[in-house]
Amino acid sequence: MKFKLLKEKNFSLLMFGKVTSLIGSYMQSFALSLFVLNTTGSATKFASILAVALIPQLILSPFAGVIVDWFYRKNILIALDLLSGIVVTVFAVFYFITGEMPLTYIYILVISLSLISTLDNPTLQTIIPTITKKEDLVEANALNSLLMAVGNVISPAIAAFVYGSLGLKGVFIVNSISFFVSAISEVFLVIPRNVKEKGKLSLNKFVLEFKDGIGFIIKKKDIVNVVCLAIILNFALGSFSVGGAYISKIILNVSDFQYGLVDTFGVAGMILATLLIGWQSKKRSLGKNLYLSLMISSIFLAGYAIVSSESLVSNGNSIFYLYLLMLAITFFMCIFIGLANTFLSVGMQSIVPLEFMGRVTTVVSTGAMIASPLSSMLYGYLFDKISVAIIFLVSSGIMIIAMLLFKKSLYEIKIDEQVEEENCNLDAEPV
Repeated sequence: MKFKLLKEKNFSLLMFGKVTSLIGSYMQSFALSLFVLNTTGSATKFASILAVALIPQLILSPFAGVIVDWFYRKNILIALDLLSGIVVTVFAVFYFITGEMPLTYIYILVISLSLISTLDNPTLQTIIPTITKKEDLVEANALNSLLMAVGNVISPAIAAFVYGSLGLKGVFIVNSISFFVSAISEVFLVIPRNVKEKGKLSLNKFVLEFKDGIGFIIKKKDIVNVVCLAIILNFALGSFSVGGAYISKIILNVSDFQYGLVDTFGVAGMILATLLIGWQSKKRSLGKNLYLSLMISSIFLAGYAIVSSESLVSNGNSIFYLYLLMLAITFFMCIFIGLANTFLSVGMQSIVPLEFMGRVTTVVSTGAMIASPLSSMLYGYLFDKISVAIIFLVSSGIMIIAMLLFKKSLYEIKIDEQVEEENCNLDAEPV
């Protein structure tokens, strides 16, 4: 991996700002979960907060892409971080004055930050290809994934310390500071202008831009294929996200620590993937790497059928070995999922012109978001009704069939010289 990218001012400032705010956000989410559990004793209530927060993202994500493509992305990043910092500060002041944080207010806080993140995520994804050379796109996305994964790992530890020492007030303060620090660092970014003169902005023009984005996606068969494949795979992978907990606690009946270790192995696999990405990208084309990563992930998913096999589980002496097998499968599967995520990001950045990047990115993410909760609900129901092993075999089969159907289109994905030239040869503006 080219860590030398972190020596480049633009990239390092972008990563510093986003990791700083990310740690603050993850830390606050972790602390709020503890706060709700301690005050209400109900994990369901916090789960309902997460579900409600997802709704505005599903509704607004496709339209958020127009805004990302419409305005100067540097200003969007700064404004979003400042707004997030102000929102958290307002709630911190309220909590300081009243000493209370009703569940209704937590709903409002989480939904507000969720709405802001609807713009923040696609903005970040569209900025990376504008400040990175074509040959460094894979490494840049890998570094982004690595730093975000590390932030995700250390956030709970920081949150536990701050929450235990200073309470929820301290968490609010640290999170608001993280947003303001992120905004300040982003002031020094030098990012190419992404839009031409739009003239007077209006609702009709907004709708027209949105339709243009959808029309562009429909006309580009390779993008349509990626969107369809992302929806299918995210739906099938619901068995993995839901099934991991089900196998651990219900079938194998492991301890909370052992269950946590499964998640740790998964995160470790994702981190290792970011370290392997540079070496892997040099061995074959982008499209082939994406295809192989997803195909191998599909095969590993079938391994969960062995772990959950009733005949093996019924033999008490095999439980420990099945647990070890589960750790190994989770680790290796997350390596290839991590590789696939990075290759997919690079692929989208390579085949989509900069002027449509925001709209295309949000449509893809919306499709994935729609598939994930629906699959979670379906698999949650199925795990209680039919053989778990059969569920994993069918899910693996769906992924393998999808990969075979889309193999040709995936192989055609490559880093497009022309698109890259269009993305980079724009007028940079230092302020």
